[in-house]
Amino acid sequence: MSQPPRKIMWVIQALSMILFALVSAVVPQWAFAFFLLYFIVFMAVMFKLTSKGMKPPPKSELGSPVFKESNPVNAMMYDKYLNAELKKQMTMMMLNFMLLFFVFILWSIYQAYIGPLIVSIIGEYTGNEVVLRFIYFLGMYAFFFGVMQGLRFLLFRGSDMQTFLFARIGFEVYRRGVMIDNRQFITFNEDVCFEPNPDRKFVELRSRSNKNMKIRLYTLETGKLADKLGEAGVSECQV
Repeated sequence: MSQPPRKIMWVIQALSMILFALVSAVVPQWAFAFFLLYFIVFMAVMFKLTSKGMKPPPKSELGSPVFKESNPVNAMMYDKYLNAELKKQMTMMMLNFMLLFFVFILWSIYQAYIGPLIVSIIGEYTGNEVVLRFIYFLGMYAFFFGVMQGLRFLLFRGSDMQTFLFARIGFEVYRRGVMIDNRQFITFNEDVCFEPNPDRKFVELRSRSNKNMKIRLYTLETGKLADKLGEAGVSECQV
């Protein structure tokens, strides 16, 4: 449940735009290869950060589970809002994907109107081609980023952007954490709290520092699960 803070992500995005503009200005013939390599490395690092602490430890180190749910699907059937929530999450993902195609329209607008205007203004102060190309590409990436963020805000404002994961096969609660589907392990610490929802037959694990992700533990025994989480040192979330 660990993700970089939003402020750090904004700094990374700003530095990335500067770096992309510099590469595009100095060695344009290598720009595409650099972007591809950067994307691969960036995704690998982000995957490492987001999955940090979720690698299951050996069960010999965990001891016996204090609670075990082998059939969470049975409890999911009682959650009449689940299908609507999953559909909403999928719609948001598709809208985000479709926004990428809008980049081609933005590129045409920038190339025809905004880019030449920027170059003509900066050209009054310097004739250095590298500097002009750098400003041109920096303006382009900033334009793309600003418009895309604005569109996302307009499309998703007022929507609940929180996402959740849930166990499909089963989960086991230990003193140190919870094992989900025998492949992910959520370690209990001061950042983790829980919120029971007996009407919808689940208990949610939440992060106090990251409000955008939840882990749902579906079970017909929500009261017992909440008690066992409390015994493991996990406190209930404060509304």
